[in-house]
Amino acid sequence: MKPSPLFLTLSPLFLALTSSSSPSTPSPPSPLVVDTAPSHLRPYILPRYAGHAIKLTTSGQIIRFSITANSSAGAFSLVQHAGKATGWTSARPHTHRRVHEHFFCTKGRVELWTKKNATGAVDEARVLTQGDFGTAPPGTIHTFQHIDPDSQLTHIYNPGGFEELFQVFSLGDFESPHGAPYELVEEDQRPFGDATPEQEAQLNSLDLWIAKADVYVPRRDFVNGTAGDARLNWHDGNNSLSSDPMDPYYIAKDYGPKYLLNSEDGYKVIQPLLTASQTPFRNLTVGTITLSPRRKGEKANVVRLENHFAIQMDEGQLALTIQGYERELLLQGDVAFIPAGTRFEYYATVPFTKFLYVNAGERGYADELLERAVPWNFPVYPA
Repeated sequence: MKPSPLFLTLSPLFLALTSSSSPSTPSPPSPLVVDTAPSHLRPYILPRYAGHAIKLTTSGQIIRFSITANSSAGAFSLVQHAGKATGWTSARPHTHRRVHEHFFCTKGRVELWTKKNATGAVDEARVLTQGDFGTAPPGTIHTFQHIDPDSQLTHIYNPGGFEELFQVFSLGDFESPHGAPYELVEEDQRPFGDATPEQEAQLNSLDLWIAKADVYVPRRDFVNGTAGDARLNWHDGNNSLSSDPMDPYYIAKDYGPKYLLNSEDGYKVIQPLLTASQTPFRNLTVGTITLSPRRKGEKANVVRLENHFAIQMDEGQLALTIQGYERELLLQGDVAFIPAGTRFEYYATVPFTKFLYVNAGERGYADELLERAVPWNFPVYPA
């Protein structure tokens, strides 16, 4: 039978997994590459569109678990939220008390609303496109909505564990041998109604506290992708990280702070999106790193960190060697998790390779790089 052309666009790591049971395959994939996040702390690579997936709504939205509280020993969680355009928010407006939630748009467009739960706070909203970032500290009212035909939002939770809510309210597992991003459903039914007292109690036990309509209604008066404080830029000027760890904020792609590092292993452009100063727990750093390709005579980057570290590929191709395993090549959407104390090496194999980093702890890998970097006005490295 002629193979589906969709396979031509899938990550080589995903194809290795889906074909490993074929009699013609000479050997199984590296044990580093897995098809679901492990149930315990260990290094692993999860290919794009792999991972345990569940149905979130009747309109076809899917949650994939890339990093869980079990696989990260509770440090942080990373889930992928994919779906079509919808006329409804994916969740009731709500807050968390024990978790800080961060949002990174990886495909399409997603509307994100945030409001600090304080007197006089401004109701902010943004249309996120690929590479945009937003964050909702504990106590922040927030919700989100997919508005493009193929949209994906990466949710980061610190500490890990909130993803259990998706398991509890799952509409069933989602499986696709072809790696479909989400379930194809024509209807666009409202995903929820008014919560019963029993449902509210269950949601509260999972650290979701509903902000009812008499308290909060998502604003819809977007102008050029933004609504809220008119003094704040959105894709038309620089954004800065908040000075208050309890404040929600947004960073448009390439409009946040940027730094250049030129070293014996090539160029790096570091763009912090969140440092330990921006979370009340002081236990996470998030951002992007863009690499020049490894040239003849240049060294690979050799790293051993004190805290757990994750990579989510954004562009290009990354060669990654984790201690005890063979080298693997990562493409867009692939996720790698590296436990604290584990030595790893990496380098870019093609120009302009970029990844999202998530690092547990107060001081992360980016902090080490920034000590040797200089402020930079561009999202790209020099010619």
